[in-house]
Amino acid sequence: MKFLLPATFASSITFFLSMTFASSALANIELPPLLLDGAVLQREQPIPIWGKAPPNQTVTVTFANDQKTVESDADGNWKTSFKARKASAEPVQLRITSGEFARTVNDIVIGDVWVASGQSNMEWVVRDSDGADAEIANTNELNIRHFKIPRSWAVTPSDTLAGGQWLPATTENLGDFTAVGWYFAKIIHSEIGVPVGLINSTWGGSRIEGWMSAQNLGISSQQAQDTLQEMVTAGEQKVAEVRQLLQRWPGSLVTKVDGPNADWSATALDERDWLTIHAPSLWEQQSYPGVDGFMWYRKTFELTAEEAKNDITLGLGRIDDADITWINGHKVGETSAHDLIRTYKVPAKFLKPGKNQIAVRVEDYQGGGGIYSSDDLLYVQTANGKRYSLAGEWKIKADRVTVILSDNFHNTGTALYNKMIHPLFQIPVKGILWYQGESNAYSEEDAENYRSQFAGLIKDWRNSWTNPNMPFYWVQLANFVSGSEKWPFLREAQTATLAVKHTGQAITIDIGNPKDIHPRDKKTVGERLARIALNQTYGKNKVHFRGPIVQSASIKKDQLIVKFKTAKSLSVRDGHGVVKGFEIADSSGQFKAVTGTIKGNSVILPLANTTKPTAVRYAWSDNPEEANLKDSEGLPAEPFRQYF
Repeated sequence: MKFLLPATFASSITFFLSMTFASSALANIELPPLLLDGAVLQREQPIPIWGKAPPNQTVTVTFANDQKTVESDADGNWKTSFKARKASAEPVQLRITSGEFARTVNDIVIGDVWVASGQSNMEWVVRDSDGADAEIANTNELNIRHFKIPRSWAVTPSDTLAGGQWLPATTENLGDFTAVGWYFAKIIHSEIGVPVGLINSTWGGSRIEGWMSAQNLGISSQQAQDTLQEMVTAGEQKVAEVRQLLQRWPGSLVTKVDGPNADWSATALDERDWLTIHAPSLWEQQSYPGVDGFMWYRKTFELTAEEAKNDITLGLGRIDDADITWINGHKVGETSAHDLIRTYKVPAKFLKPGKNQIAVRVEDYQGGGGIYSSDDLLYVQTANGKRYSLAGEWKIKADRVTVILSDNFHNTGTALYNKMIHPLFQIPVKGILWYQGESNAYSEEDAENYRSQFAGLIKDWRNSWTNPNMPFYWVQLANFVSGSEKWPFLREAQTATLAVKHTGQAITIDIGNPKDIHPRDKKTVGERLARIALNQTYGKNKVHFRGPIVQSASIKKDQLIVKFKTAKSLSVRDGHGVVKGFEIADSSGQFKAVTGTIKGNSVILPLANTTKPTAVRYAWSDNPEEANLKDSEGLPAEPFRQYF
């Protein structure tokens, strides 16, 4: 699925062993990507510098006006450290020399480095968010910089990243920034006045287990390695099978996809070497696991002479990631978002009685690919409302594709931690921003486990960064119709993690999209995280950062009084009316919705129709749209449940 850039995986199934230091073709000195041009280094912390040089040689490292001399070991590795520096937007230079070799790094600034991690809602880019066009067009901020770690994994903990590049927040680059991270950094930079670096370490769809160390998971390192190695062995066989299949289309398998090659949109086309595939269904779930790039789909449908006289609507469901679609050789639409439902209007002039040809060029950047969603979203609808289903068999052919080892590594314990987090422990950072949990929110057992997993992850990362008080702020799951009704339990687990010191939680049950697991309003999310950081990390005590928190619930005669701890006055989202989103359980344990009124810092709920109340809860559903309690600055009340 599309989230940022195509995954930087080598086509070889052993890509995870590839060299990950950035090196110069003209110099025998290598540096990690985090220390290359445009880097943001953490202020007020010792500055580590490391890399590779010729073995057993003297290495001179000059950073700004300081210089250190070290010796490389037998493998060429070397490391040194410079004294802590105050924040500065004045670029400094790093220069490394060893014998006849030299390497220079420019435009390094000193500021605050925040790691943005989690799954797709943190990975979600500015370009695909609300207000993107204006935000991108009006941004040229050289002192907010972004470093995207390629999606990658490893069998054992690694000290090297799979790649990445520091890029400033300019019109050219901003579209590919993590949107939540960008809006957070924008406020921090404005309010604190220091350069801000964002290290984007995310993988859409990932479970928390992938981001955890073996110790954190409660297993031995060998157990974790054995599990991943078994997956590698099985994956190698799948890759071999796909490569064999692709041989029927000479030239289709490439080492890098840099664009399409074929045009198979014509009505008349020899399809004898095409294969069949079922749609809707991702091609990875059929015969093409690990395939990314350009694949073509074709299918015919029939119209009567009368139907062909008028425009029709073509429904193609969702397509991962992008498509261009033709009818009878005429382009009728294109979309570049993997989760948007395609409905294209087809003018009558492109149609004909009898058979009509659909051609769809699908481009998949990474992850899942193809035409997917549900059968009812694939159809041809005539002007009189009659629908013909397009679900079922389609023809498919590869244009230009790569094949990678792509099994469920992002959901497997330690895989992402090993390659996307462990290498970061070599540099100091200011704190962590986390948006993850959707993939762990589909059973009560998973949600309950999340309590210990999440708290353990925070403590484990802090220990590895040797920073026990490192700020760790996260986003609670937004409102969404998941179909499981287990999201409230995950939210509760997230709230429980606030018991870990120096943490904070941004509530988003009021700004999600019930129909989209990826709400486009990332600005409000980033701003709410920034409020927490300004107050808790930067000492801006007057910045209000937390909405109403339940303090107690007590029964008085025929009323249930729910008292809240809040720094601001209580109100409701529409500015007037009753409080919604509360439910009370009777003696049988059955919950019923009830409306209330605000009195000071309490919500008064009537008990007239409730016998022996046993519990009260608020915003306790996957999509608590009706929950409208907030404070006077607009921060929503936190979901909760309480038993008597």
